[in-house]
Amino acid sequence: MPHLFENIENVEYQEQYDPSVADVVFLAGMDWKHYLPHQAEHHRVINLIQHVRHADPDLELFGFLKQKALRICVSDAVRDAIAPYANGECITIPMGHSIPTIVRDKELELYILGRKNPDFANRMDNWAKEQGIKTKTDTGLVDRKSVFENFARSKVSLVLPHSTEGFFLPGIEAMALSDVVVVPDCIANREYCLPETNITRCDYTETACQNAILDAQARLLSPAHAYRKFRGERLARSYSLTAERDAYRDLLTKRLL
Repeated sequence: MPHLFENIENVEYQEQYDPSVADVVFLAGMDWKHYLPHQAEHHRVINLIQHVRHADPDLELFGFLKQKALRICVSDAVRDAIAPYANGECITIPMGHSIPTIVRDKELELYILGRKNPDFANRMDNWAKEQGIKTKTDTGLVDRKSVFENFARSKVSLVLPHSTEGFFLPGIEAMALSDVVVVPDCIANREYCLPETNITRCDYTETACQNAILDAQARLLSPAHAYRKFRGERLARSYSLTAERDAYRDLLTKRLL
């Protein structure tokens, strides 16, 4: 996109891509294809890895792991997946985010965020309504503010990832705003689906999700619910943009510059 970075303080825009003038090169995904023709020995390369699929030998992304770089992974699951194949050190800097504080009446018993698996979401919606559960389901593109509002007004949220993810932020966002969250396993969400919090990780099947939703409704009546909600929200909000920025700054100043 021409001129995307113009008028941004401390950013120098190049009309033609030329990383040869840089000391540190930051790459993600398929950026390697454009960078490799310009590769230079003096470059220090930082490679952002956002998904466990980089460790799939059948994908082109896998081939770039042989290139020397300091790799920043958005979760421990991503780091563990690529580390055996990567040329260079792999470290984890968790993804940061900004979640507003929203207080709403819990008028919805269940909110299903299903854009990444709409057919599955619709089947879960039909099941929930057959159970007499007051439900709202989104299977299309929804603006972030509306998603936050729906999390905040729901007692239970079911958030559906792809079968594998690099981190899956909606799980974290729902923890902060809903009373209880159900999220099927997508590998990377294992690090924040912890015991004694307000999130449940289950198998990625309809039966498992149905049982987890019914269990979540029961947990709302437990004396321990307030404690789990507190722990979950505190964990969710610890993944902050400030923490992510500080980690990147420390990496640049202490390890590369």
